[in-house]
Amino acid sequence: MDGASLSLIKLLFYALIALAIWFFFYRETEEQKEQKRLEQERRTKELERLTKERAEQEELDRQHREAQRLERERKKADAEKEFDSLVSKGMPNSVAKAHRDYKSENPLPRGQSWYGEDVSPLTFYGYRVGKTRGLRQSERREIIRYVMRARLTDPLAKTYQTSWGRPLTRQRRNAIIHHIDKLAAQRGTRIGYEVAVAEWTADGEWAAGIMDEETKKFSQYAFK
Repeated sequence: MDGASLSLIKLLFYALIALAIWFFFYRETEEQKEQKRLEQERRTKELERLTKERAEQEELDRQHREAQRLERERKKADAEKEFDSLVSKGMPNSVAKAHRDYKSENPLPRGQSWYGEDVSPLTFYGYRVGKTRGLRQSERREIIRYVMRARLTDPLAKTYQTSWGRPLTRQRRNAIIHHIDKLAAQRGTRIGYEVAVAEWTADGEWAAGIMDEETKKFSQYAFK
């Protein structure tokens, strides 16, 4: 046997060995193919299930957000309606009388369009304390409540129209209480002002409580 024939036989032998190794160790049987197909099918179904669940959850989340948005809009609409009913409400009779009395006793000088900064919104609407010319408690507090809700316009000083903020806001609430507390502090040690200071102090404490309830309801909205 020549060398060429021997090389060919060796080549065939190695090929048979390689084929045998492939057949017994690497060849994919029909059963393995079926198992692989089933596994791929299972994965596909699992992916479809997860995709469907994700889509359903996203839709539920969207519906929930939409429901929340509609609820916020409903609450805002209800709050705005209540706000308008309070702010646009006519002036109570006792406040109107005190307001008329103040303007009658303190008319604007000829040619002047608004009062000075010494005339606060409370003063402008007739708020007074003291045993001589002070108003009754119910009348004073009606004025405080009205000023809390009023749209401040001319002839009040421009500084009050801006610094006291919008009706039924924390800014308006704080301005009123700060003003009353300042009046009480300025005259706290003066002889003859005991009744006035006591009334300012009581009115300030009352105002803080009653106005906290009202501002809490509208503070999240920028109603004008």
